[in-house]
Amino acid sequence: MKLRLALFSSLFLPFMAWAQLPIVPIQNIQGWAGQFQPDSCNDGPNPVYLNDTVRVKGVVITPGGLNETTGSTRWIWIRDVTATASTPFGNITVRASGITSPTDINTLIAGDTIEVIGTVSEFNQGSNGNGETQLNPIPNGVFIISEDAGPAPLPVLVGVGELNGNLNVNNQPSNNILTGEKYEGNFVEIQNVTVVSVDLNVADRCRILVKDANNNHIWIYDRFKTQRISAGFVPPNVGDSYTSVKGIIEGWKNICAGTAATNRGYNMNPFSLTHYVKGASSPAIGNIKKSKSCPLPADAINISADVTDDGSVSSVEFLYSTNGTSYTPVNATALGTRYSAQIPAQANGTTVRYYVRAKDNLNNTTVQPNVPGNINPLFYVVNSDGCTIKDIQFTPFTNGRSGYVGDTVVVQGIVTSQVNGNLGYVHMQQPGLTSWGGIWVNGGTLISGLSIGDQVNITGVVEESFGLTRISNITNSAVVASGQPVPAPLELDPALFTTYSATGASQNEQYEGMLVKLKNPVAGQNLFVVDSNADAATNRNNGEYRIGADVNDPNTGCRVLAGRQNSNTFSSLNVRYVNSPRWFTQDGQMNVPAEIVLPGSEVTFIQGVMTYSFGNMKLLPRNDLDITLLILSTRELTGNNQFGLFPNPAKETLHIKIEASSTSNVEIFNAKGQKVLSTTVNGKDNTIAIDKLVNGLYQVRVSEPSKKLIGVRNLLIQK
Repeated sequence: MKLRLALFSSLFLPFMAWAQLPIVPIQNIQGWAGQFQPDSCNDGPNPVYLNDTVRVKGVVITPGGLNETTGSTRWIWIRDVTATASTPFGNITVRASGITSPTDINTLIAGDTIEVIGTVSEFNQGSNGNGETQLNPIPNGVFIISEDAGPAPLPVLVGVGELNGNLNVNNQPSNNILTGEKYEGNFVEIQNVTVVSVDLNVADRCRILVKDANNNHIWIYDRFKTQRISAGFVPPNVGDSYTSVKGIIEGWKNICAGTAATNRGYNMNPFSLTHYVKGASSPAIGNIKKSKSCPLPADAINISADVTDDGSVSSVEFLYSTNGTSYTPVNATALGTRYSAQIPAQANGTTVRYYVRAKDNLNNTTVQPNVPGNINPLFYVVNSDGCTIKDIQFTPFTNGRSGYVGDTVVVQGIVTSQVNGNLGYVHMQQPGLTSWGGIWVNGGTLISGLSIGDQVNITGVVEESFGLTRISNITNSAVVASGQPVPAPLELDPALFTTYSATGASQNEQYEGMLVKLKNPVAGQNLFVVDSNADAATNRNNGEYRIGADVNDPNTGCRVLAGRQNSNTFSSLNVRYVNSPRWFTQDGQMNVPAEIVLPGSEVTFIQGVMTYSFGNMKLLPRNDLDITLLILSTRELTGNNQFGLFPNPAKETLHIKIEASSTSNVEIFNAKGQKVLSTTVNGKDNTIAIDKLVNGLYQVRVSEPSKKLIGVRNLLIQK
């Protein structure tokens, strides 16, 4: 029996306030006749319920506390109490940004029956979204109905072809929305699939692409902690087979405008190690190591790997290339299950690429990494200076992945950001470089006392954190000299960082971790805040605003982030300019008085450390010395027109006085960057009703019919 500490009365009383809400079947929220459009993008929730607060009753499929995040966000999947495993549209995600009450979903187990009162939404709503319908609980919106968990929901057997077809032009599975959407959120089982590729590009995480006999592909993804190396998951090899895989189906939009490269059809997410049943296996290759992290020109390098098989290993080869095209095989020798071969010494500056090939007694072959299958090889660069930051950051590939991941290295550089009174994190830079010269040194008391200008030797392990190269697990930090000249920031056009595209490695990846000063390419001209919320189009606010050269172009420029520190976001709490009042205290208490950035504000000076996260390059100012904004609230950027508003704070009505007497457009945005009111006014004196707007901080934007900006002002509504 599962014990519950909450008293019945504490559950029942808050629930009474919502007792009048009828229970809505999950099937009605997930499925609707107009859902399927030819572009496969309009696959969100039933618009009848979108953004509505509903009450549902379901059985927990996935135990709480297993989701991938390490922060406060948590989620589970539930099945409608009236649904079976094969009921179309009968399942949904319950996703919360923190602890839910009176029952915390992290305490639930499979088989629990619960009621949830929450708002219907689409995860990552917009063209960048994955189309996953979700229920966001309101405060006091999760109730357990039974103290004894019932039987755990069983999976339904589904063919891969019902979910996805072959790979599309972007080498991603193409979703079959007409047959697959009904399984979104469902617990399913697929059978008899072969591993096509294994993605280990993010530390501790493993993502597996498999296909069936008809060449239909699906990603086995890692939304749960189960598929983590640290949790005991053993990555398969390319060519391995699974007789069975079970997991939750997650919906992703496919071939949507502007996001085709990142959409990947339906994927499945196992949440227990028992959900994988291996079939006949090719040799397993793992723990590939080189004998020296940073080879010198005189060094011949031994490459070794663990190779095992369910039968016997017949041959192992290490293949290397010095020109990136032709590979030379070297037969390996065995010491038990550890195989090794030697790559000859190479000239200074040579990039050496390599991979491993093994066969078993049945002639099953494993290639790791699968270079013949167009997967990037492992690599290192021969350097007569030993390990440098450039060696660790540089990559010849567009995924930004270092060739030294997992290696323990010793590097030297000048500290460019520090913990105290600054960014809150340590970065270091190799002097004299204009690319590939900076890196984040992550965590530990050994670096907390370092100061900007310290020349230091750092010993640590290279890792990739969601595409960001950094040095972690610091075991030694030695200050060679203090007060050294700090490398001058590179002066770059903010437009260079508008997107991180498929050519990002050659375009802007090279500036990751370096000091950068954004500068208008037109001499003598300032920059502007061109967009106060760079994620408004996806109905989100991640705290990022955009700086660019053209005040009328909100889509071109560099993202800037400040005011947020959590397990996934690493910006400064010592920079006053943020894009929402929520960041005053959310994700860290700011250490300086905060000001809200406004579209059109002039930026006379901005610099900081360039970083990468969640698919974008962005600038991290370190403290207020790194950014100077001229908040323009009452004058037009290219003329002398002005406007005023009163009262401020306002309650029911707002009076706007515009110096120009012609027609003007008035738009009001909330703190999330969402437009909540839009109207056209005529003449100088105007009154606008704002009685339907809730208390909070808003931005009022006035522009001419041509969309030329007249000005932007803050407005506080306080009733």
